[in-house]
Amino acid sequence: FGGIDRLHECIAYTMKTYHPQCLLIASSCTAGVIGDDVDEEAASAEEEYGIPSMSMPFAGFLGGEYSDGYYKTAKAIMDRFFVRNDHEKDSVLLLGDQMGPHGQYVREVTRLLTLLGLHVDYQFPGYVPFKDWKNVTKASYSIMLGTAGQPAGMVDMAKRLETEFGVKCVGDVYPTGFESTCRWIRQVAEVTGRKDLGDKVVEEETKRLTAEISSYLPMTKGKKAAIAIGRGIRWYHPRETLASLQRLALDVEAIYFLPNLTDEDRAAFRKEIDPFGSIPIYEDSTGHRLEDYDVLLTTNEMTNAGVRQLFIPMVALAGFEGEQIFLRSLYRLLCRRGRKGGIAYVKA
Repeated sequence: FGGIDRLHECIAYTMKTYHPQCLLIASSCTAGVIGDDVDEEAASAEEEYGIPSMSMPFAGFLGGEYSDGYYKTAKAIMDRFFVRNDHEKDSVLLLGDQMGPHGQYVREVTRLLTLLGLHVDYQFPGYVPFKDWKNVTKASYSIMLGTAGQPAGMVDMAKRLETEFGVKCVGDVYPTGFESTCRWIRQVAEVTGRKDLGDKVVEEETKRLTAEISSYLPMTKGKKAAIAIGRGIRWYHPRETLASLQRLALDVEAIYFLPNLTDEDRAAFRKEIDPFGSIPIYEDSTGHRLEDYDVLLTTNEMTNAGVRQLFIPMVALAGFEGEQIFLRSLYRLLCRRGRKGGIAYVKA
């Protein structure tokens, strides 16, 4: 259908204009349906231009989930360019993107790893330049970036790095939310042989957080709060929110389950909420005076509620910095004059 001819022209233009060191060709759904031979074109380009040229023929929806192309491309890079290296002491490889090296997640992870005497040298696959692909396996440890479990593609990548290249994986634990961050630090410290230092970092970071929020307490202590949950247990865990509210000494007077939750979600939420005492739980918010609360923390924006709302992030922000941002957002919302409603968002 002429697609290969256009691809040939596109490759020639790219080589002339940008002089790349490596070429990866990703196929679209249309190319997959038509059956264009992209593999052959990639092989011809490698022979003609003398640089690595690889076809990624996953064809969008024809290749399964859209994310499959991401992991298969990473695998193709590993197959061709990764070599076994001597490991650099205390060097860390981050696996995944999470908004890149300048995003809140990776910034905080890098900061916490520095406190543990570790240094981040690579973030694969999206943020390692071509010239360093062969050096990625110099890292001593890999840390998966994520929230609450990983797709098989990321786990396979971590396992392969460990078995074939000796890059030890820290494990399936993530620094999202305060409590999870503490667990993550202790896990990293244990795997890297610095358990005592991990306990010290948790202690010092906790003290720093406590000192910062002490100035919030005159405004937050004793204020009435409620939580409205409309997102499933896969995405949201109330224990982190309840622990945060305890730090600010707010009184949680009710928790509302919104109608879209499944019975399984409701049961899982009750199990997480139980350790925090006898908080009234309602199966719906209909008929309740939400405006009687000082603040409503919610996973779903509620219209015409007449109460100040704080939208809970789908995924808790990373690290102690993430907890600071969350508590500061809640404090500032409570500082607003009036009680006419409106909604605020937690922003990194």
